[in-house]
Amino acid sequence: MKLLKTILRGHIVGGVITFLIVITAGEVIVELMRLNQLEHQRIEVVNRLAMMRAGLESEINSTLHLTRGLIAYVAINPDLEGNTFDLLASEIISVGRNIRNIGLARDNIITHLFPLAGNEAALGLEYEKIPEQWPAIKRAIEMGGTTVAGPVTLVQGGEAFIARTPIYTRSGLGGHLADHKPAYWGLASIVIDIPTLFTAAGAAVEKDGIQYALRGSDSLGEEGELIFGDRALFEQDSVLQPVILPNGSWQIGARPVGGWQVNKIWYWTMRLTGWLAALLVGILIAALLRARLINKLLALHDHLTGLPNRRLLEDRFENILARNQRKATKVGVFYIDLDGFKGINDQFGHKVGDGLLLEVAKRLQASTRAYDTVARIGGDEFIVLADEIRDSGGFKQMFDHLLSNLRGDVYVEGHRLELRASVGSALYPDDGDDMDKLLKAADQKMYQHKQHGKVYRMDFNR
Repeated sequence: MKLLKTILRGHIVGGVITFLIVITAGEVIVELMRLNQLEHQRIEVVNRLAMMRAGLESEINSTLHLTRGLIAYVAINPDLEGNTFDLLASEIISVGRNIRNIGLARDNIITHLFPLAGNEAALGLEYEKIPEQWPAIKRAIEMGGTTVAGPVTLVQGGEAFIARTPIYTRSGLGGHLADHKPAYWGLASIVIDIPTLFTAAGAAVEKDGIQYALRGSDSLGEEGELIFGDRALFEQDSVLQPVILPNGSWQIGARPVGGWQVNKIWYWTMRLTGWLAALLVGILIAALLRARLINKLLALHDHLTGLPNRRLLEDRFENILARNQRKATKVGVFYIDLDGFKGINDQFGHKVGDGLLLEVAKRLQASTRAYDTVARIGGDEFIVLADEIRDSGGFKQMFDHLLSNLRGDVYVEGHRLELRASVGSALYPDDGDDMDKLLKAADQKMYQHKQHGKVYRMDFNR
């Protein structure tokens, strides 16, 4: 029973280890699939963000491109008349869907505006006397190129970006172009309506399950203030891309609404499937190990009593001999046969007979030392393999102890039985140098005991 319990524990441990290995492998696979899904999600966000970034760049550049002709015209015609400016500006605004108005500031003083209605108060304003605008204007002059400032809240309502471009003239005598150094004329400015620009570019705070944010006011990139969206998005694990502007940039970021996450139903379905598969494989391995171990047990042990059979007895005898070669000790063999066992089987049945055999096995194990071997090699035949026999007194004492414990009344299945047994003994190497010879010698003495009812003298030294 003890061995059986050990075997059962062994197959359970094997099943648990298999379960842990499979579930670990499953968790690794699910994690790799989760990371792969997140990577696909990130790629999708990158692609969507690139489309929005490209839309903003395209819309800004196309709007600025419309004013190139006006700037070139002023560069070669610095004394631009009002009517001519109005014609050029009206044509530009009719094509540029994002432009609210266009202005010219000769020597940094606003001299031309279109449309003029609603903007009359701006005529004659000196940029240097507008502290909230002058830094951006000065930056455009110093850079010598177009800059996009804003967003700016307009007096007439709404928000806008202001693109300012310095104008330089090269005209010489007769108005012809000459090779002398360009002279600063002033600034051209266009006011770009933010809502229409973002609509045309497809830019939004949230779109198709993705949230966006844009920063970089006054074209200062990641150092600029927030233009739209949630500022916290730039502090999270978001996808970031630059929006390239003339002489500056914005920075746009995006991440899924609710953050980066996989489909919960898919994720838990995969995990639970992995756990179930691990459990089933663990149970299967445990069952296979149990079957294998039980088969091994049956091959080496008696199926009724659980005691070692003759095969295992011989293996242990060989191990004992190899160990005792270095010691001055002997090995004892006791051959036990039950008296009248056949009659018990015939009178009370095999169930009672089996019960008696179990009782004998129990008594033999209780009568021997922990390192001795008790085996059943036949119907009612038992063997005790006693290790480290040092003297005849100890050998005789073991014999008497075995014989005493195998005498008396026992109760099996409600029947009172008289237990009697015959015992024969043999010593290694005195009575034989292998298991067969020892068993034969012990068997002969056991039959002498059975026939004559006495124990023959055991000579320890011959």
